[in-house]
Amino acid sequence: MAPQPFDWSQYFTLANELAKRQEESALRSALSRAYYYVYHLALQRAQANGFTTSSGEGTHKQLWRNFNGSPEPDCQKLAQIAGRLKEKRERADYDDNYKRLADEIPEMLADAQDFALRLQRLNPRHPNPASARQ
Repeated sequence: MAPQPFDWSQYFTLANELAKRQEESALRSALSRAYYYVYHLALQRAQANGFTTSSGEGTHKQLWRNFNGSPEPDCQKLAQIAGRLKEKRERADYDDNYKRLADEIPEMLADAQDFALRLQRLNPRHPNPASARQ
C-alpha cells in the first residue's frame, strides 16, 4: 500500500499555532510555513496542468512566473499574493533583523488563507503553462 501524500494544509495549521507564540523563532517559522503551504498548493495545481521546471533557475521563480504569465487575471492576483508571502518568508529566513515581525503575522496568515481560497475557486484548468505570456 502506497503512503498517502503529505497534506500541505498541515503547514498552515502549524503556522497558526506558531503565530500564537512570542518567540521570534516561532514567528519566523510561522511565516516560512505559511509561504510553503501556498507554494505547495500552487505547485500541485500547476503540475496538474502540465507545469514542469527546468534546471538553471529556481523552482519558486518558475512557478510564480507561470501564474503571473497566465492571461487569467485571477492567476496574476495569486502571483501577487505569493510574491508578498515569498518576500516575507525570505526576510524571516535570512535577515538578522526583522522589524515589526509580530505585526506582520496576522496579515501574512490572512494572505495565505486568501490565496488558498482563491486557488480553490479558480477554474481547475488554470494556470495552464501553454497559455502563458512569453
